[in-house]
Amino acid sequence: MRIVTYDQLKTRFTSAIGVDQLLASEETAFKNSLNDRVKGAWTRAKWPELMTVVELSVAATTTPVAADKAVQIDNSSVLDVFGVYDKNPYADRTAIQLDYRLVNGYIVLPAESSATSIFVVGNQVPPSNYGDGVGETTDLPRFLERYLVLACVSDWYKADGMLEKSLAEEQVAEETLALEIDRVERLEGMNKITIQTYPSYTLGISILQTT
Repeated sequence: MRIVTYDQLKTRFTSAIGVDQLLASEETAFKNSLNDRVKGAWTRAKWPELMTVVELSVAATTTPVAADKAVQIDNSSVLDVFGVYDKNPYADRTAIQLDYRLVNGYIVLPAESSATSIFVVGNQVPPSNYGDGVGETTDLPRFLERYLVLACVSDWYKADGMLEKSLAEEQVAEETLALEIDRVERLEGMNKITIQTYPSYTLGISILQTT
């Protein structure tokens, strides 16, 4: 993935608001704005740059979901699930897309499934914090660079009470992000995974209804 560093973004932001250097409190505000905007943009589209494939083992579960074949999605795997396969669909053309349901943070396969492991296609879990401090992530997705600068400038103007300027920057930021989303939709049409599919089966979940 092409990246832009936190320092590069901060330099562009500092230049955009017309100051030479940020005070400590100003940089804290910039970091908070940046991290909030990244998390908001992360799920606005199926960004190719953020896609990942994770192999997970499935097994019987009893709580909080009772199922014959299931696996929990946690913060170390994927954020959103886009598809589940029996093999890596980007490495094996014979990969078959599996039927599944998302229940209470678990991927649940049909009870009849013989799979012991699955390949989950989704987007990466975003880092907890971007910045230049200890434990912070310094590299950000480059395709979001212009949007993030504009959005953070909008937040800056809003915090300073300059609402008209804030709204103008926000509009340009959204237009910039819309252009990136349009790029993704065009790429998605050209890069669809060719897959086989299994027929649907009843999921391995028993629901008892009482009157």
